[in-house]
Amino acid sequence: MGLTFDAPPDGGTELAALLERSGVDFQREGERFRFLFTSRGCKWQTVCDCREGLVLVYGIHPAQVTHTEESLALCSRLNRRVVQGSFFLQEGRFVFRTSAELTERWEAQARIARALEYNAAALSSYWERLAAGAQGLTLSF
Repeated sequence: MGLTFDAPPDGGTELAALLERSGVDFQREGERFRFLFTSRGCKWQTVCDCREGLVLVYGIHPAQVTHTEESLALCSRLNRRVVQGSFFLQEGRFVFRTSAELTERWEAQARIARALEYNAAALSSYWERLAAGAQGLTLSF
């Protein structure tokens, strides 16, 4: 007798349900979601890409990077501090990416919520360092 497994839950369906239930104003373009996130007095755009049983969460810091080399060095220092996810530069902005792997429907929204919360906590915790780093300045840890 073989084992049967349910297909992983659909990330787009689960994310849409979570955002709607939370009252988040979001835009959906296929499997990409965009919305504003606010935490600790900071405000930024969050983009989520859904791929079947995976939701990728990208928190985008609004500061325009003018010193690429110093900003890349800051990403490296921050990546040594975070446990989940990673900082990188894209289109002249700092981005922090986390993800939620969806394996079971009953916990899918909770996993997405944890990925969103971790993303927001990391971005807001390093907010001032990212703003300074975008201008080539270094704030000590």
